[in-house]
Amino acid sequence: MVEVSDTGSGIPQDMLGKVFDPFVTTKPGGSGLGLAICRGIADAHRATIRAENNVNRHGTTATIEFAITEETPATVKT
Repeated sequence: MVEVSDTGSGIPQDMLGKVFDPFVTTKPGGSGLGLAICRGIADAHRATIRAENNVNRHGTTATIEFAITEETPATVKT
């Protein structure tokens, strides 16, 4: 699990469930692609990603959880 926090103004509560969708932004002039790309990378690694506003302080925390999988040795054909 990886958590990244900031001390900004947070994300409006009604936007929290949408921030990983393409073209959704809370910033004037923002493209809304940054967190959508992060979601795509997390999906490619079978991870989950979520954002929550911090409790009792300013900012937001993004959490990425990677699945634990059984290790399989790579097979190299010669």
